[in-house]
Amino acid sequence: MKRPSRPSSQGQALVEFALVFPLMMLLLIGFVDLARGVYAYNTLANAAREGARVAAVNQLAPAVTDTQCAEDMPIEDLSTPHWWSRACAAAAAVSLGLTVASVDPPTYTTPTGTDLDCSVVRVGCIATVTVHYTWSPMTPILGNIVGPIAMSAHSQIPVERVFP
Repeated sequence: MKRPSRPSSQGQALVEFALVFPLMMLLLIGFVDLARGVYAYNTLANAAREGARVAAVNQLAPAVTDTQCAEDMPIEDLSTPHWWSRACAAAAAVSLGLTVASVDPPTYTTPTGTDLDCSVVRVGCIATVTVHYTWSPMTPILGNIVGPIAMSAHSQIPVERVFP
């Protein structure tokens, strides 16, 4: 007895793969882009912490062009310090290509619930540094859907010692 013949399905798997593969690649690239975005934000937050730490220790007003961050050496001459909060924040995020221009100058504010005057830096004032970055997805498809995302992180650390 001869079995009835079925239609041929030799190309079915290839067609299904061709339909599903672009979606799987979009999901995979999306996860990679999401991981890159999380990495960028974590690096940005770390840079803000580093800048606030330096601002809490070195309260000298930086010049516009100060780009040095040699934290391993103590400041011996106040006329030529060699580390600044903005430069150290930018150095902490060098993998993102952050520049000193992306870091706001440090501000010193009064802690909530106190009447401390922080117009002149004193012990107890809060040093705040804010860092800005624009993140873009690496794939053109997601770049057109999501577009560049402006990220910023700020960190606050109290001043424990006035310098100089």
